[in-house]
Amino acid sequence: MQQSGEVVKVARSHHQDHLHPQSVLRRSEALAALVAVLVIAIWLLASWTATAAEIVLSASAGNVSNGRATVTTTYTSNGLTGSMMRLYVDGKRWGSSDLATGSWQVPDLLVGKHKFVMRADGATPLRSNEVQLTISNSPLTVDAKRRDAARLLLQASFGPRSVADIDDVKARGTADWVDAQFNTRWQSHAAYLANLRALSIKVEEQHIFEAIWQNMIFGDARLRSRVALALTEIMVVSNIAPDQDTDALAFWMDTIYKNAFGNYRTLIRDVTLQPAMGYYLNMLGNDKEDPASGRMPSENYAREVMQLFSIGLVQLNNDGTPKRDEFGRTQVTYDQGVVQGFAKVFTGWSFGGNDTTFKDSFNPPKQNWTLEMQAWPSHHSTGTKQLLNGTILPAGQTPEKDLNDALDNIANHPNVGPFIGKRLIQFLVTSNPSPAYVSRVVAVWNNNGSGVRGDLEAVVRAILLDDEARNPVTSSTTDGKLREPMVRFVHFADALGAKSNNGRNSIWWLDSPDDYLGQSPLLAASVFNFFSPLYARSGAIAQAGLASPEFQNATDTQVVGSTNFFSRLIRDGGIGFDEPNRVDFDTTTWLADAGNTAKLMDRLNWTLFAGGMTTATQTVIERAVNAFPVKDTDNRLQAALNLAVIAPEFVIQR
Repeated sequence: MQQSGEVVKVARSHHQDHLHPQSVLRRSEALAALVAVLVIAIWLLASWTATAAEIVLSASAGNVSNGRATVTTTYTSNGLTGSMMRLYVDGKRWGSSDLATGSWQVPDLLVGKHKFVMRADGATPLRSNEVQLTISNSPLTVDAKRRDAARLLLQASFGPRSVADIDDVKARGTADWVDAQFNTRWQSHAAYLANLRALSIKVEEQHIFEAIWQNMIFGDARLRSRVALALTEIMVVSNIAPDQDTDALAFWMDTIYKNAFGNYRTLIRDVTLQPAMGYYLNMLGNDKEDPASGRMPSENYAREVMQLFSIGLVQLNNDGTPKRDEFGRTQVTYDQGVVQGFAKVFTGWSFGGNDTTFKDSFNPPKQNWTLEMQAWPSHHSTGTKQLLNGTILPAGQTPEKDLNDALDNIANHPNVGPFIGKRLIQFLVTSNPSPAYVSRVVAVWNNNGSGVRGDLEAVVRAILLDDEARNPVTSSTTDGKLREPMVRFVHFADALGAKSNNGRNSIWWLDSPDDYLGQSPLLAASVFNFFSPLYARSGAIAQAGLASPEFQNATDTQVVGSTNFFSRLIRDGGIGFDEPNRVDFDTTTWLADAGNTAKLMDRLNWTLFAGGMTTATQTVIERAVNAFPVKDTDNRLQAALNLAVIAPEFVIQR
């Protein structure tokens, strides 16, 4: 029995050793599943009771000094052991610590946006929240009365010469400053040339430009210089050829300066009789008609004196808007018959100082460029002459009588006030004055309060003291103007303390757009000036129906060339075509402030931007300045000035 029992046991054991493979696999899978369930259960139980690991980061900036601030970062962590804490600033590792909680002070961070983040390396890698912190500029303080005084200097001169200059206007009041400027003495351009000759200097073309720049940069009659420059761009004489006599140009500039605050009727008379104008627009030596030869009087001056110097092409309302007929069409101011009538008026005039009773002395006469033209009756057209508004001059009048009657006819035309008045507003204050602004100025043009028409002093005062000039709407999208390169250059030279050590300068031709200003006095491309008052830059400006006259001169070449020109001025510390008469900048006060960013920004804001610096411009300039050490005042100043001269606040007058 025992034997049989043992056999049975052996047989059972043998059966177990040969289980089916699929049964073994199913039992293994079941066991693994049970283990996985137990692991998950343990993990869930732990997660219900343990605190999640985390890093919390915060950052705050201290006071800004010279465009830099110290930022304090603080962090706390939970559930981390044996980890190295690392701080990253703007994507770069800044420091590390093995403490679970702590803080760092990150010094000398520039104004602008910065990012901070902590990372924990070790057994439990982890990243903190990201902190974005903006370090703000120290705000610029703007005093409303000082801002108005600075803006007046942009409009009534070439710009502030210093902060003290602005404060002087503020203390005196805008009206008192303007009134004082009407009586400020100015230097004759002809006298400037005479002084050179007294020094045995041969006077040549470049010396008239010396005389012009000397008055504009160094002269005290700043308002007269500004208005005179505008008038030379309305009543254009150019030496772009160049073939004008230098003394004639000096005589021309003195005539414009003398009449800048006079009466328009006197101005147009003096302009007409200037030999420089007579030569430029062919009135000098303009002979009467000759049926035998078919010769007709030149119409050149006749056209331009009406189209550009007085009334324009279409009839205007007193607010400067075109008059329209019942069909909405504009109405012309003159036709070809009127042009021919005025052409006959302007016959028989040539150089002064000749014997006009001698018929043959008319051609050729003895040249005299510093006297007004005079009339040869024998070469003057004696027939009737059709003028504006249906006026007919009778036959047989003297040349002088015809001229006076014709100029009266022009000066009394109702278009003169809105046409010339609006142009002066555009040159001095804004490219798009409101019709109400123009109307107020034209009212003064038509009557200065004492029954006088065309009083330019009263008109200029009305332009500058008008509420639209003194209190513009800050939210306006139509106010302001592009400043001419010539105006910006004079402003910059004055603001940088330009010095003339001997009463001279060697600033000559700046009209090249490639490497100078692209503009220079008396060097317009044509009688139509450097730009048209009606020009509208394509795009948003034109679509809005606005004018942007000075933009016509702002070609890609001119913008780049003038930027390079200003950069050379800054680098060289002055300008001069010859070294003995070079003009140097005195930047002593600028350099004294250059080590202190706040002071430098304040000087820039007032002296170059008339108190109008925006936060965006401030940020850009401060970042560039603060890239240099505090002691490197030269590079800090140059960086600031190079950015300032291309900033919108310097280029655009608001």
